[in-house]
Amino acid sequence: MDVKTTSTVRRFLSLLCGEYSNRQQALDNPPFFAHIFLRYRPLEHLQSGSILLEQTYAVSPKTPYRLRVVRAEEHSPGVIKLWNHTFWDPQRFASATFDKMCRRKIQQSDLICLNQCHYQVTEKNDGYRGEIEPGCRCIVHNSGRDTVLVSTFSLKNDSLTTLDRGYDPNTNEHCWGSVAGEFRFQRTANWSSDIPMAWI
Repeated sequence: MDVKTTSTVRRFLSLLCGEYSNRQQALDNPPFFAHIFLRYRPLEHLQSGSILLEQTYAVSPKTPYRLRVVRAEEHSPGVIKLWNHTFWDPQRFASATFDKMCRRKIQQSDLICLNQCHYQVTEKNDGYRGEIEPGCRCIVHNSGRDTVLVSTFSLKNDSLTTLDRGYDPNTNEHCWGSVAGEFRFQRTANWSSDIPMAWI
C-alpha cells in the first residue's frame, strides 16, 4: 500500500529536486574533479516519494553513467530512509530525465532493489545529512573487484556535497573514489514544483 509523504519528506524532496553542477569546482581543480551533473526528478506515477536520479559527465550529457530510482520514506521523526534501486535495463531509460513520456514508462518491475545500499537521512538545523544505513554493507563491483561503499552527502539550501569511496572488504584499502575530498555541487535548476500534490 502506498504511504503518503510526511512533512519531513516533503521538505527534503523540495530541497533535493533539481539539477546540480560542480562546474566551478571542476574549473578550479580539473586534475581531481570532473565536471558532473546530478539530476533528481519526481516520478509521480510511482509510489509516493519516488525520485529518478541521474548522474552524467558534462562532456557526455546524454549518456548517464548512473541511473537510479530512490524512494524517500520517514522511518522515525526526522529520519528518512532512501530506498535505492537500479534498473534491469538502464539504457532503456537513458533519456528519461528530460523526456516525460520515457519517465512515465518506468514501472516497479523495471527496478532492482539494492539491498544493503539504502541511505539514512537525518534532518539537521541547516539541512540534511545522508549516509549508507548503519550496519549495512553495500558491495560495489569496481575495476574487477568487490569493494564496500562508504557514501555520505549533505544538502543545505542550494548546495549539495557528496563523497563516495570504495574500500577492500578484507584490508580496508582505499580502492576508488575521491582523494581530494568532497564533490561540491550547486543547484542550477529547481524541479520542486514537479512534486505531485497526490503525494501530500
